[in-house]
Amino acid sequence: MITLNLLSAGAWLDTAFHSVDYAVFEFFGKLHAAWFTPFVQIFTELGDGHVVVPMMLLGLVLCFFKKTRKCGMALFLAITIGTLITNGIAKPLFDRPRPYVSLAGDSSFMQWYTEAGKLTESDRSFPSGHTTAAFEMAVSMFLVFKNKKFKWFFPVIAFFVGCSRLYLMVHYFTDVVGGFICGVIAGILAYYIMTAIMKLLEKSNNKLFKWLNDFDLGKIFKKKSA
Repeated sequence: MITLNLLSAGAWLDTAFHSVDYAVFEFFGKLHAAWFTPFVQIFTELGDGHVVVPMMLLGLVLCFFKKTRKCGMALFLAITIGTLITNGIAKPLFDRPRPYVSLAGDSSFMQWYTEAGKLTESDRSFPSGHTTAAFEMAVSMFLVFKNKKFKWFFPVIAFFVGCSRLYLMVHYFTDVVGGFICGVIAGILAYYIMTAIMKLLEKSNNKLFKWLNDFDLGKIFKKKSA
């Protein structure tokens, strides 16, 4: 009997889902092509820290403009919550090694991994941080945006980010599923927290809350430029 605890959570995943994870590696291994890999790497970069951190800062800046406050607050909260869930809780809890570490003795996997460019990562494998980042941003923006056609752009991009991690062989399928779940939870929580905060600011009689609700950096810039 396999016991899930702090010391064996990553090993439990490796054992319980090995056949599924490996089957997905086999599928993506067949898709490898030298001309295609650079395009996949572009998608995987969208979930990287050098994209996510600026997006988080952008969300914070958008909070100072009334027209973009909801969008900015949802984005900032989603990234903050997703980072805490993934890097603060899940990764240390499961402490799962990367596939290219655990499967270093598997010649087929190592061939696929080499064909994909042998990308290396420094942190733990479960859940996929790139996938979490992609879906936390995608879900929060999907819920905020009203344009029904345009809003689907976000989850579609997030889906390809998740697939890129499998194509590059740096995550197990279960890592990506875990990242998807963490990202969706973070995005939904961020949206509802943002909604609650906005309602509080709009309806409260508190002078500070009223000032925060009325504050608009865009109006200040217009006055200075007039």
